[in-house]
Amino acid sequence: MKLAALDLTPGDAYDASDLRDLFDRGMTGRGIEICYDADEQRYLRLFSADTGPYDDDVTGGQFHYVGEGQTGDQTLTAGNRYLADARSNPLPIFFFHRRGDASGWEYQGRVDVVSVDPVESDGRRVYRFTLQRRTETRERIDRAEAASDLDAPERVETTRARVVRNSAMIRRLKERYDATCQVCRARRRQGPTSGYAEGHHLRPLGRPHDGPDVAENVLVLCPNHHADFDYGTVAVDPDTHVIAHAYDADVDGRELFVHEDHELDAAALDYHNREIADF
Repeated sequence: MKLAALDLTPGDAYDASDLRDLFDRGMTGRGIEICYDADEQRYLRLFSADTGPYDDDVTGGQFHYVGEGQTGDQTLTAGNRYLADARSNPLPIFFFHRRGDASGWEYQGRVDVVSVDPVESDGRRVYRFTLQRRTETRERIDRAEAASDLDAPERVETTRARVVRNSAMIRRLKERYDATCQVCRARRRQGPTSGYAEGHHLRPLGRPHDGPDVAENVLVLCPNHHADFDYGTVAVDPDTHVIAHAYDADVDGRELFVHEDHELDAAALDYHNREIADF
């Protein structure tokens, strides 16, 4: 799936199967999902529900969304970190909300992050994100149907920035590994003869990490382990390449699969372990 070809209509409801077909990936159950399209363009999917634990305010053109983490103090890691970083390093964010006992997720349109603030809630610290619905998507909603639930958005001007990725380099690496994950060594099939894998930058591109877009900073991963790297549940020893995983016993203690002509940057692995891994 490429984001440019994605066809979503604000106001329409989608079930889990619809979302899997549209985005080429299923739902993880997280409120903030970190995803990538076929061009390695990062994007986020946000989910909120009336029956959820966070008491999100999702009315109006500008609204509040509480970050991930249902117990203890929330931290600016994993999905919370990527959502917070979107203030200065914008990326596509697709917002879905489920009303009451509805079975489907109603697409609310694209949103931008205005601010993030730590606040006290029920004796713990949570992060409250202020999100702004993008005008061009909201104007497509059937206003007569939505007027009782959503206020008309304010008009705002936003400037979008996108990191230009070296897609040719990523493509060559995927071919070198035959679309095989370097963590679990599984090859996901995209078609009868073609495989599917994703390229992951150990030190992420763009602010605030400013990682290099070079092969030494990239791993070829299946979607599941790509998400694990983003959420910080996996780390790799820079010297031995032994994997540590927070919950996957099948790969915990296994050695990372690295071709002899793919030299990984030990400093990039160390950066991931220090700045992103969270277990």
